[in-house]
Amino acid sequence: MLVQLLHSIITLTLIFTTIYCCGFGILKKINFKNDQDIFLKILVGYTFVGTITVLVHFFFKIHNIFSFLLISSSVIFFTIFYFKELKKEFFIFISLLILISPFLFAYSDHPIDSNMYHHPYVSYLKAEKIIFAIANIQFRFGHISFLQFVQAAFINDFFHDIALSSINIIFYLSFIFFVSKKIFIQKKLTYSFLTTILISGFILIKFARYREFGNDLIPLLICSYFLIIILDEINKKTNLSNNSFNLFLIFFALMFVHKISYVFASLIFIVLFKYKNLKFLSDVKISNIFVSFLILIPWIVKNYFETSCIVYPIEITCFSNPYYSLSGLADPSAASWLTEIWAKGFIDNPEWRSLNLSEYAKGFNWVPTWINGHFIKILEIISPLIFLIFLVSIYLAKNKKHFFLKKNESENKKYYSILLISIFVGLSIWFYKAPIFRYGSFYIISFIIIGYLLLLIQFSKINNSTKLNYFKGIFFICLIFFVTKNMLRIHKSSTEFFPKTINQDLKIQNINGLNLSRSINPSSSLCFYTYYICSHELPANVKVNKLNNYFVISR
Repeated sequence: MLVQLLHSIITLTLIFTTIYCCGFGILKKINFKNDQDIFLKILVGYTFVGTITVLVHFFFKIHNIFSFLLISSSVIFFTIFYFKELKKEFFIFISLLILISPFLFAYSDHPIDSNMYHHPYVSYLKAEKIIFAIANIQFRFGHISFLQFVQAAFINDFFHDIALSSINIIFYLSFIFFVSKKIFIQKKLTYSFLTTILISGFILIKFARYREFGNDLIPLLICSYFLIIILDEINKKTNLSNNSFNLFLIFFALMFVHKISYVFASLIFIVLFKYKNLKFLSDVKISNIFVSFLILIPWIVKNYFETSCIVYPIEITCFSNPYYSLSGLADPSAASWLTEIWAKGFIDNPEWRSLNLSEYAKGFNWVPTWINGHFIKILEIISPLIFLIFLVSIYLAKNKKHFFLKKNESENKKYYSILLISIFVGLSIWFYKAPIFRYGSFYIISFIIIGYLLLLIQFSKINNSTKLNYFKGIFFICLIFFVTKNMLRIHKSSTEFFPKTINQDLKIQNINGLNLSRSINPSSSLCFYTYYICSHELPANVKVNKLNNYFVISR
């Protein structure tokens, strides 16, 4: 196991270095200051790798050669041109990655969705170039995440299988690194500081385990990061306003390719728009529009090729063509309906077998069942956040002379009100269409926190006190909880050290030159990661045709 552990550490280190190198180099080229935080560098590098991978997949499978060239060229280029400019954060983070990452993945399992369709989709990316109507063999392939393309770029025959887990782990730790640095160097109490404490504390408690990460983690972290940055701007600590519309465009593109339910989180940027004479439009840079389109357009084309929809399974975005379409469970109307009734908790109704499910999903007929089911789960999930707010409130109330001035109309109140309304738009749409926590976690968390800040502003004005040890102590306790929770999990676990990743128990069938497979494992029909295209829902009547040099799946 020692050899495997060393292999995994090398894998994680090289993947982080590649992403960091790309992000650092790009930020340097566009004249961002060298002291930008590590989370932004990771985000930029990750976006670059994913965008390149999406483009390449139109013409080639994401082969080992692509992975090797990406990693080696990034590291070599960075070493030659920028190595001398490295700050100590690079080496500190690598040390933390080596020390902490085993606490996350050791004796754990991949999220069940990863085994069901995230990693099988990565298998498809590695096995073949883009396939028309691939969603016909697994309808969930139609609403996959940008993350899977970055995973495909880094999983190869030379790296440890933990490469599939690396991106989420790197993002999680870089976010914690970012907030830790921000919290511990903070000198005065601000609303942005309180928000950072509450968000990071909640994430450390509720997302402490690797098994809880999945495809939903990265958009949540990106949204949380930019909310904190926007609050800093409201407190006049940054110069974000001059670039807010440009960031809005890129942020929208990122949410679109990650989780369509999160695109409304883009509205948090409108609080910074300069509306006088529509100045925010005059600040638009062509380069930012180009970057946004470079992320969006290939993704939209990919969606159409794989599902015949721009946004699957939203029917209004689907367009017929003479070459391929989706049928059965993959049909957009069927997939949309199935996703919606599950999100609205029909299974929690004791009499669900006799329900008219079409009527159940209409209007607000589903709300009573949802309140008695998933709503209770949401309350359980957010309970740590409520508890953290309680701890903060008690301390502020007991020491109000230190932290608050007499009631005074805050000049920032209108900004927080606009921010709350912007978040409420996304929260309302989430509630009406897909009220599962993971589809709208950012809306729920941020609405509670910004609402709480507005209450504080309503009663008094914060006085920028320097007495912050209590708040920093809360964050430190959350860090201890994160480590302790994983240590207890490891102690009680009966699984193997590394999570099961590869499935070799497959039944393979070659149809017109394309290898398709399903698992024959008696204990689980899930595909995990394989060396073939795999689906536990592979239809018996699946057909494979050719369109020039491309495969087309039909039923």
